[in-house]
Amino acid sequence: MLTRRGLLAALPSLPMACLPSPYLPPPYLNDPGDQRAFLAWYTWLAEAAFFWPGPTLPREIRDCSSLVRFAFRNTLLPHTAEWAHSLGLTEFPPLPALSRRGFAPLLRTGAEEQAHFADAAHLMRYNFRRLSADLNAAQPGDALFWCQQPALGATHVMVFLGPSRFESAPGPFVVYHTGPDGKWAGELRRPSVHDLLNHPEPRWHPVRGNPRFLGVFRWNLLLGGD
Repeated sequence: MLTRRGLLAALPSLPMACLPSPYLPPPYLNDPGDQRAFLAWYTWLAEAAFFWPGPTLPREIRDCSSLVRFAFRNTLLPHTAEWAHSLGLTEFPPLPALSRRGFAPLLRTGAEEQAHFADAAHLMRYNFRRLSADLNAAQPGDALFWCQQPALGATHVMVFLGPSRFESAPGPFVVYHTGPDGKWAGELRRPSVHDLLNHPEPRWHPVRGNPRFLGVFRWNLLLGGD
Protein backbone atom coordinates (compact mmCIF):
# COMPACT_ATOMS: atom_id res chain seq x y z
CA MET A 1 0.00 0.00 0.00
CA LEU A 2 1.34 3.39 -0.96
CA THR A 3 2.13 5.54 2.07
CA ARG A 4 2.40 9.32 2.16
CA ARG A 5 6.18 9.05 2.59
CA GLY A 6 6.45 6.59 -0.28
CA LEU A 7 4.28 8.81 -2.45
CA LEU A 8 6.49 11.84 -1.94
CA ALA A 9 9.65 9.80 -2.41
CA ALA A 10 8.31 8.55 -5.72
CA LEU A 11 8.06 12.05 -7.12
CA PRO A 12 11.60 13.48 -6.91
CA SER A 13 11.50 15.17 -10.33
CA LEU A 14 8.40 17.28 -9.79
CA PRO A 15 8.54 20.92 -8.61
CA MET A 16 7.36 21.32 -5.03
CA ALA A 17 4.31 23.27 -6.23
CA CYS A 18 3.23 20.15 -8.14
CA LEU A 19 3.63 17.72 -5.22
CA PRO A 20 0.53 16.35 -3.47
CA SER A 21 0.09 17.34 0.15
CA PRO A 22 0.96 14.84 2.89
CA TYR A 23 -2.32 15.74 4.61
CA LEU A 24 -5.37 13.61 3.89
CA PRO A 25 -8.78 15.18 4.54
CA PRO A 26 -11.60 13.42 6.35
CA PRO A 27 -14.32 12.35 5.89
CA TYR A 28 -13.91 9.05 4.12
CA LEU A 29 -16.46 6.85 2.39
CA ASN A 30 -15.38 3.50 3.78
CA ASP A 31 -18.54 1.60 2.87
CA PRO A 32 -18.10 -0.13 -0.54
CA GLY A 33 -21.72 0.63 -1.43
CA ASP A 34 -21.20 4.33 -0.77
CA GLN A 35 -18.01 4.28 -2.81
CA ARG A 36 -19.84 2.74 -5.76
CA ALA A 37 -22.68 5.23 -5.40
CA PHE A 38 -20.27 8.16 -5.25
CA LEU A 39 -18.47 7.05 -8.41
CA ALA A 40 -21.70 6.34 -10.28
CA TRP A 41 -23.14 9.79 -9.56
CA TYR A 42 -19.85 11.64 -9.95
CA THR A 43 -19.06 10.21 -13.38
CA TRP A 44 -22.66 10.57 -14.52
CA LEU A 45 -22.76 14.23 -13.53
CA ALA A 46 -19.37 15.01 -15.06
CA GLU A 47 -20.36 13.46 -18.38
CA ALA A 48 -23.88 14.88 -18.21
CA ALA A 49 -22.35 18.36 -18.24
CA PHE A 50 -20.91 17.60 -21.69
CA PHE A 51 -24.35 16.71 -23.03
CA TRP A 52 -26.15 19.53 -21.23
CA PRO A 53 -27.85 21.93 -23.67
CA GLY A 54 -25.56 24.96 -23.90
CA PRO A 55 -27.98 27.63 -22.67
CA THR A 56 -28.90 25.61 -19.58
CA LEU A 57 -25.41 24.50 -18.54
CA PRO A 58 -24.90 25.49 -14.90
CA ARG A 59 -23.14 28.85 -14.95
CA GLU A 60 -20.58 27.73 -12.39
CA ILE A 61 -18.95 25.37 -14.91
CA ARG A 62 -16.40 27.70 -16.45
CA ASP A 63 -13.13 25.79 -16.30
CA CYS A 64 -11.69 22.38 -15.50
CA SER A 65 -11.76 22.65 -11.71
CA SER A 66 -15.30 24.03 -11.63
CA LEU A 67 -16.51 20.92 -13.47
CA VAL A 68 -14.92 18.74 -10.77
CA ARG A 69 -16.41 20.91 -8.01
CA PHE A 70 -19.86 20.79 -9.63
CA ALA A 71 -19.86 17.01 -9.99
CA PHE A 72 -18.43 16.47 -6.49
CA ARG A 73 -20.90 18.73 -4.70
CA ASN A 74 -23.95 17.44 -6.54
CA THR A 75 -22.89 13.85 -5.99
CA LEU A 76 -23.10 14.42 -2.23
CA LEU A 77 -26.45 16.23 -2.28
CA PRO A 78 -29.76 14.35 -1.91
CA HIS A 79 -30.98 13.51 -5.43
CA THR A 80 -34.57 14.62 -5.09
CA ALA A 81 -37.03 16.10 -7.55
CA GLU A 82 -36.28 19.51 -6.08
CA TRP A 83 -32.56 18.98 -6.65
CA ALA A 84 -33.16 17.99 -10.27
CA HIS A 85 -35.39 21.01 -10.82
CA SER A 86 -32.71 23.33 -9.44
CA LEU A 87 -30.34 22.06 -12.14
CA GLY A 88 -32.90 22.09 -14.91
CA LEU A 89 -32.91 18.31 -15.18
CA THR A 90 -36.12 16.75 -16.45
CA GLU A 91 -34.93 13.28 -15.50
CA PHE A 92 -32.00 11.51 -13.90
CA PRO A 93 -30.98 7.86 -13.63
CA PRO A 94 -31.97 5.59 -10.74
CA LEU A 95 -28.45 5.35 -9.40
CA PRO A 96 -27.79 4.07 -5.87
CA ALA A 97 -28.03 6.56 -3.04
CA LEU A 98 -25.22 7.36 -0.63
CA SER A 99 -26.07 6.29 2.89
CA ARG A 100 -23.56 8.67 4.46
CA ARG A 101 -24.36 12.33 3.97
CA GLY A 102 -23.53 13.61 7.43
CA PHE A 103 -20.90 16.02 6.14
CA ALA A 104 -20.91 19.16 4.05
CA PRO A 105 -19.82 18.84 0.39
CA LEU A 106 -16.72 20.93 0.98
CA LEU A 107 -13.24 20.61 -0.49
CA ARG A 108 -9.92 20.91 1.28
CA THR A 109 -7.98 24.06 0.51
CA GLY A 110 -5.29 23.57 3.17
CA ALA A 111 -4.22 21.20 5.91
CA GLU A 112 -7.10 22.36 8.10
CA GLU A 113 -9.20 24.54 5.78
CA GLN A 114 -12.33 23.67 3.82
CA ALA A 115 -14.27 25.66 1.22
CA HIS A 116 -16.68 25.30 -1.67
CA PHE A 117 -13.97 26.58 -4.03
CA ALA A 118 -10.70 24.84 -4.87
CA ASP A 119 -8.64 25.34 -8.01
CA ALA A 120 -6.79 22.55 -9.80
CA ALA A 121 -3.68 22.94 -7.64
CA HIS A 122 -5.62 22.74 -4.37
CA LEU A 123 -7.81 19.91 -5.65
CA MET A 124 -4.75 17.80 -6.37
CA ARG A 125 -2.73 18.80 -3.32
CA TYR A 126 -5.42 18.37 -0.67
CA ASN A 127 -8.23 16.24 -2.12
CA PHE A 128 -6.61 13.54 -4.26
CA ARG A 129 -3.85 10.98 -3.89
CA ARG A 130 -1.51 10.04 -6.72
CA LEU A 131 -1.73 6.45 -7.87
CA SER A 132 0.52 6.14 -10.88
CA ALA A 133 2.04 7.75 -13.95
CA ASP A 134 0.55 4.88 -15.94
CA LEU A 135 -2.84 5.67 -17.48
CA ASN A 136 -3.72 1.98 -17.29
CA ALA A 137 -4.17 2.46 -13.53
CA ALA A 138 -7.10 4.85 -14.07
CA GLN A 139 -10.60 3.81 -13.05
CA PRO A 140 -13.87 5.71 -13.56
CA GLY A 141 -13.93 8.76 -11.30
CA ASP A 142 -10.17 9.19 -11.14
CA ALA A 143 -8.50 12.45 -12.13
CA LEU A 144 -5.70 13.21 -14.55
CA PHE A 145 -3.69 16.24 -13.48
CA TRP A 146 -1.37 18.40 -15.57
CA CYS A 147 1.27 20.94 -14.63
CA GLN A 148 1.71 23.10 -17.72
CA GLN A 149 3.24 25.92 -15.66
CA PRO A 150 5.46 24.33 -12.97
CA ALA A 151 5.67 27.45 -10.83
CA LEU A 152 1.88 27.38 -10.41
CA GLY A 153 1.47 23.71 -9.56
CA ALA A 154 -1.34 21.72 -11.18
CA THR A 155 -3.03 23.89 -13.77
CA HIS A 156 -5.46 21.45 -15.38
CA VAL A 157 -7.57 18.44 -14.43
CA MET A 158 -9.59 15.93 -16.43
CA VAL A 159 -12.15 13.42 -15.14
CA PHE A 160 -11.52 9.85 -16.26
CA LEU A 161 -14.93 8.45 -17.17
CA GLY A 162 -14.21 5.00 -18.51
CA PRO A 163 -17.13 3.95 -20.73
CA SER A 164 -19.82 6.47 -21.62
CA ARG A 165 -23.02 6.52 -19.56
CA PHE A 166 -24.91 8.22 -22.39
CA GLU A 167 -24.08 6.43 -25.63
CA SER A 168 -22.54 3.27 -26.96
CA ALA A 169 -19.29 4.60 -28.37
CA PRO A 170 -15.74 3.31 -28.24
CA GLY A 171 -14.07 4.45 -25.04
CA PRO A 172 -12.73 4.92 -22.49
CA PHE A 173 -13.34 8.66 -22.26
CA VAL A 174 -12.23 11.67 -20.26
CA VAL A 175 -14.18 14.89 -19.82
CA TYR A 176 -12.95 18.37 -19.04
CA HIS A 177 -13.55 22.06 -19.59
CA THR A 178 -10.91 23.94 -21.51
CA GLY A 179 -11.34 27.10 -19.47
CA PRO A 180 -11.54 30.58 -21.01
CA ASP A 181 -8.99 31.98 -23.42
CA GLY A 182 -9.26 35.70 -23.97
CA LYS A 183 -12.80 36.49 -25.15
CA TRP A 184 -13.54 32.81 -25.75
CA ALA A 185 -15.43 31.28 -22.82
CA GLY A 186 -14.05 27.83 -23.48
CA GLU A 187 -16.01 24.60 -23.82
CA LEU A 188 -16.56 21.14 -22.45
CA ARG A 189 -14.83 18.33 -24.29
CA ARG A 190 -15.12 14.56 -23.97
CA PRO A 191 -12.36 12.94 -26.03
CA SER A 192 -11.59 9.26 -25.98
CA VAL A 193 -8.33 8.20 -24.40
CA HIS A 194 -7.19 7.23 -27.89
CA ASP A 195 -7.81 10.79 -29.09
CA LEU A 196 -6.01 12.21 -26.06
CA LEU A 197 -3.00 9.99 -26.66
CA ASN A 198 -2.90 11.34 -30.22
CA HIS A 199 -3.40 14.99 -29.29
CA PRO A 200 -1.48 17.22 -31.73
CA GLU A 201 0.37 18.80 -28.80
CA PRO A 202 2.56 16.17 -27.06
CA ARG A 203 2.38 18.09 -23.77
CA TRP A 204 -1.19 16.78 -23.42
CA HIS A 205 -0.27 13.11 -23.85
CA PRO A 206 -1.02 11.21 -20.60
CA VAL A 207 2.09 9.07 -20.73
CA ARG A 208 5.19 8.37 -18.67
CA GLY A 209 8.01 10.64 -19.71
CA ASN A 210 5.76 13.64 -20.31
CA PRO A 211 6.87 16.09 -17.58
CA ARG A 212 3.59 17.98 -17.89
CA PHE A 213 1.48 14.94 -17.02
CA LEU A 214 1.37 14.50 -13.25
CA GLY A 215 -0.38 11.15 -13.32
CA VAL A 216 -3.54 9.37 -12.26
CA PHE A 217 -5.07 10.48 -8.96
CA ARG A 218 -7.93 9.16 -6.82
CA TRP A 219 -10.22 10.95 -4.39
CA ASN A 220 -8.90 10.83 -0.84
CA LEU A 221 -12.39 10.20 0.53
CA LEU A 222 -12.38 6.85 -1.31
CA LEU A 223 -9.01 5.76 0.05
CA GLY A 224 -9.15 6.42 3.76
CA GLY A 225 -6.03 6.71 5.89
CA ASP A 226 -2.72 4.96 5.47
